[in-house]
Amino acid sequence: MKFIDILKITTPVALAYIPLGMAFGIFAVSYEVPWYFATLMSLIVYAGSAEFLIVAFIISFASILEVFIAIFLVNLRHFFYGISILNDFKNLKGFSKIHSIFGLTDETFALLKLVDIKSEEKQKVYPIITALGHLYWVFGVFLGSFFGQFLKFDSKGLNFILTALFIVLSIELYNKVKQKNIVIISIFISIFGLFLPDQYMLVITLLISASILILFKDRIKI
Repeated sequence: MKFIDILKITTPVALAYIPLGMAFGIFAVSYEVPWYFATLMSLIVYAGSAEFLIVAFIISFASILEVFIAIFLVNLRHFFYGISILNDFKNLKGFSKIHSIFGLTDETFALLKLVDIKSEEKQKVYPIITALGHLYWVFGVFLGSFFGQFLKFDSKGLNFILTALFIVLSIELYNKVKQKNIVIISIFISIFGLFLPDQYMLVITLLISASILILFKDRIKI
């Protein structure tokens, strides 16, 4: 697979990450976080919603323990889908493997599962897709934080970009899966999650989904 093809594959992520990264950058500097700190944090932390939390905790003088617990709960979902993609990463080596694990976000995971990549090309393509996603986010944060110092910008509503991206990816996955029942089950689990407390909704629905996949793995073909 050529690099230009990989760029095309990651275009939807770029269209989501760059504007949202800009929104985060603007949000950060609006609370007097230096632009270089926001950019560096996006490079080292790379956790989207957790980065918004970090800024909120910084300005509220929260303890390190509070920050750790909150970010751990927000990113706990990575544990579940990280397990499901371990086999795809087993042949990666060195920095490529480390960064592919570090850079596995919701959107990157969905993209890796959606795109048909030959087995012999995964070792080359997966790290590039992950690296591009990381690059898009850092670039967006840099733009937003640097220029946000000089411009007044209302970022309200930009967080819907990721929702739109997931809707598109979900439709693509629906067209790809062999058994449509899994999609129907996912919809019902999502509706059930709406009635759960916000702080537990994601963890509980992920546990239910993982349990169903484990119990009926022989009957479900994705």
